[in-house]
Amino acid sequence: TSNTHAFSSLAQISSSSPASSSTRLSMADTAESVSIDEITEQLKQHKEDFDAKISQTTTLAETEKIRVEYLGKKGPINKVMSYMRLLPNEDKPKLGAVVNEIKNQLETLVASRKEEMEMIEIQKQMESEKIDVTMPGLSKSSTVGRRHPLSMTMEKAVDIFVSLGYDTVTECEDSPEIETDYYCFEALNCPKDHPARDMQDTFYLTEDMGSLLRTHTSAVQIRQLSKRQPPLRIVAPGRVYRKDDIDATHSMIFHQIEILALDEKGKLNVGHLKGTVEHFLKKMFGPEIEVRFRGSYFPFTEPSMEVDVFFRGKWLEVLGCGMVDPNVIKMAGLDPDKVSGFAAGFGAERFAMVIHDINDIREFYKNDIRFLQQFPTFYDEGLTSLLNGDVGREADSAVAENPKKEQQQEKKQKKKKQQPAAPAVEIDVSKLDIRVGVITKAWLHEEADKLFCENIDIGEEEGPRNIASGLRAHYNLEDLEGQRVLVLANLKTRKLVGFPSHGMVLCAASDDGSKVEFIEPPADAEIGERVMVDGFDGEPATENQVIKKKMLNAIFPDLSTDSEGVATYKGVPLSTTAGPCVAQNKMPHSPVG
Repeated sequence: TSNTHAFSSLAQISSSSPASSSTRLSMADTAESVSIDEITEQLKQHKEDFDAKISQTTTLAETEKIRVEYLGKKGPINKVMSYMRLLPNEDKPKLGAVVNEIKNQLETLVASRKEEMEMIEIQKQMESEKIDVTMPGLSKSSTVGRRHPLSMTMEKAVDIFVSLGYDTVTECEDSPEIETDYYCFEALNCPKDHPARDMQDTFYLTEDMGSLLRTHTSAVQIRQLSKRQPPLRIVAPGRVYRKDDIDATHSMIFHQIEILALDEKGKLNVGHLKGTVEHFLKKMFGPEIEVRFRGSYFPFTEPSMEVDVFFRGKWLEVLGCGMVDPNVIKMAGLDPDKVSGFAAGFGAERFAMVIHDINDIREFYKNDIRFLQQFPTFYDEGLTSLLNGDVGREADSAVAENPKKEQQQEKKQKKKKQQPAAPAVEIDVSKLDIRVGVITKAWLHEEADKLFCENIDIGEEEGPRNIASGLRAHYNLEDLEGQRVLVLANLKTRKLVGFPSHGMVLCAASDDGSKVEFIEPPADAEIGERVMVDGFDGEPATENQVIKKKMLNAIFPDLSTDSEGVATYKGVPLSTTAGPCVAQNKMPHSPVG
C-alpha cells in the first residue's frame, strides 16, 4: 500500500544514511540529536493514532477536529519537519518527500471520511423529513395557513420576466417605499405643476412635500439608471400608496410590478414591447386569450398604450405600457438620441382579482382563513387547471364549523406538549469558509468606475471564480495578476452592477477608508487551503446562511489586524499550515472585511 511505501522510504533513508540505527545525529554546539529510526517510529505511531481516531468520528465537526489536531500548523506531522535541521543535507529532501506523502495520505483519509459523514447526515436528514405520501395533504383545520393569492400572483409574474432575462430589483436601497419627490415625479417627466400629479395625490411626510410614500414603482427605474448603464432589463415588484377612497376596487395600499428595458437606440421598438407584453399575458392568463392595445397617456412614456385581454368571455383592462419618454431618459443623465427602450406596469391586485374572480379588493387584506382556503397553495400547483375551469373553489363545508373551539383545543394540546427551546447556534469565525486564492486575471468593470472584475483560483475543480472588488481607488490593474489573497468563499453569487460575483476578497482598511490592503496568506500556503483560527474549529455555514447580514454582522466586528498587521479574530491569528495571514504592508489595528 501507499502506507507501506511511505515507511519503506523512511527505512531506505535509515539504512543509507551515515547515521545508522545506533548512530545519533547531532548539531554542533548543542545537545540536541535525533535518529532516522526515531522519526520513523514517531510517524508510524502518529499514523496509527490518526487511523484509530478518524475511524471513530461520527460527524463532520469531529472529522475536522481530528484533521486540525494532526495536520494543523501545531500538529505532530508538521512538528516532524522541525527535525530537518538535525539531518545531513543529503537526507533532508528525502525526509520532506516522505512527510509530504504521509500528509497527502492523511488528507485523503480526511476527505474520504468527510464524504462518508456528509452522506450519513444527508441520510439522517432524509429520514427525519420523510413523510407518508398516502396521508391527506391538507388539513381541514382553520389553523392551517395558505399562501396568499397576492404573493402567488407576484411570484408568477416576476418568474416570467426573469425567464426572459430580467433582473429583479427588490433591495430596500434600490426600491424604497419612502421616496423623494424627485424620483417619484420630477425625474419621470412630472414637474410640480404637472396635471398628471392629480391622478396620484399621495401621502407626504414632510411639510415641504419633498418626501412621500411612493405612488408607483416607476421610481425604481430612475434609481437603477443612476447606477447602471444600458443595456439593461429589470423587473421591480413592490408596495405603493395612494390617497384613494377605500371601496371594492380601490385601496390606499396596493402592489405594482413594473418592467424597464433599455438598449442602444434602434434595438428596441414598439414591436418588441408588444411581443413582450403579449408573451407575459399569455403566460399569466393562458394561451387562448386575445390581447388588444389602445392608445393612452402616461407622462413617462410616449407613445403610451393601455392593454386589454379577452378573458372568460369579456374584455378586461390589465396594464399600461409604452416607449420611454425621451425626457425621462434625459433626466436620468443619458442621451435620448443614443438610448431608447420600453416600460410597462400593472397592479398585482388587479391580476389576482381577474384570475381568481374576486370582486372585492378588501378581501386581500382581511387575512380571513376562509378566503385564503379558496385558492391553490402554490402558483404552480393547480393554477392552470383553475384558469381552465377544470377545478373550482373548495366547498364552504371545508371550513371548520367551529374554528374557535378547535383553536382552543389546539392551545390546550400545545401547553401539554411544550418542548424546551432549541439551543442557539453559536456564531463565530468558523462559520466563514475562508480560502487561500490567487488572482489569475483582472480587468476593469465596464459599468462601475469603482470595481475590478477578477478571476480568482481557490483550488476548485470548476476553475477560478468570478469576483468583483471595489479596489480601483487603491490598486492599479497591473498589480493584481498573481496577487495572493484570502477569499470568503461561502457567499451566494450576486450581481454587482450586472457582474456575477461569487465570494469576497478580504482586506484591511483604515477607519476612514482612505487606505486598503489585501490580507495575504503565507507564500508557502497551498491554493484552496482553508484558513483557520485556533479555538474555532466548527464547520462553515452554507451559502444561504452566510448571506444573511445578521451572521456577517456578528463576526466582522471581531476581525482586525494587530500591532504587527496580522489578521486576527478576537485577538487570535487567521492562519494556514504555513503560518499566519498578514496585511500586505502590515497595516496595524485596522478592521478586516
